[in-house]
Amino acid sequence: MSTPRHLAFAVIMLLFSFCLSNRAFAGFERRFLGTRALGASGALTAFGDGAWSFYYNPARSSETSQIDAFFSPAIFGLQEIKSTGISISNNSFGINYAAAVHTFGFELYRETVFSLNSSLPVYDFLFLGSNANLNHLFIKDYGSGLALSIDAGARVFVSENLSTGFSVTNLNSCTMTLSNDPLPQALAAGVAYVSEKLNIGLDYYREIGFPSALRIAAEYSPFNFITFRTGTASGANSINAGLSLRFSRFEIGYGGMYHRILGATHSFSVSLEFGNDGNSEFEQIQKYRNSLKGR
Repeated sequence: MSTPRHLAFAVIMLLFSFCLSNRAFAGFERRFLGTRALGASGALTAFGDGAWSFYYNPARSSETSQIDAFFSPAIFGLQEIKSTGISISNNSFGINYAAAVHTFGFELYRETVFSLNSSLPVYDFLFLGSNANLNHLFIKDYGSGLALSIDAGARVFVSENLSTGFSVTNLNSCTMTLSNDPLPQALAAGVAYVSEKLNIGLDYYREIGFPSALRIAAEYSPFNFITFRTGTASGANSINAGLSLRFSRFEIGYGGMYHRILGATHSFSVSLEFGNDGNSEFEQIQKYRNSLKGR
């Protein structure tokens, strides 16, 4: 007879199979990392220079020095499935870089991804970047596998408040040793309005083998210490929202997603900034661009 945990494994995998077409989390699918991304429905191709921004566009464009950790205790309300991650970003010699690790799954099935990011300015208005991701899959009683994937991205500042972004996921079409199918490959392009109090982003997202989607997000900071955000995507049957509270260089965040069929997902984060004088993200970007113009 099947043990309860193997029965639970089968039920969970069936749930994932059922909702895969609705952008579920399974098989190294592109998921929301960090509370900001979850609250903004992942529409961060053209804005959002936090510790996890490299995942959505490797071309980070500010001198953000930050360490961030997040925890999602129950994906779609399933307490067996958890997601955690920690990321650190910094800037040296004009190059932005980040390192991160995140996990997804539970005792019988677990995905772990180690990422290294680097990005640099080509001009004061153009930034290019890339990620190297070591993907590890573990399935109890079946084995494990490793695969190295490469991502690339660009970000262009059209004006002081308008930016565009482009990214490609799994550029090298890597495959996992347990399967001949490549890991998810995706293209994203976005445009964003960025200011001190209001950010608005619109993304076109297409993962090969799935329908394309439009993602939209908005962030509003009525005061320096708080930011509200919300987002959604076409065909997702869900709405996302979140907030962050800032205390000097320390920040705590919450991101949530409610799917009308599968239920709710919650994520919590803590982060610490260092080396950027406590400026807002918009101020950091403007300061960085002005310094580049003076070179």
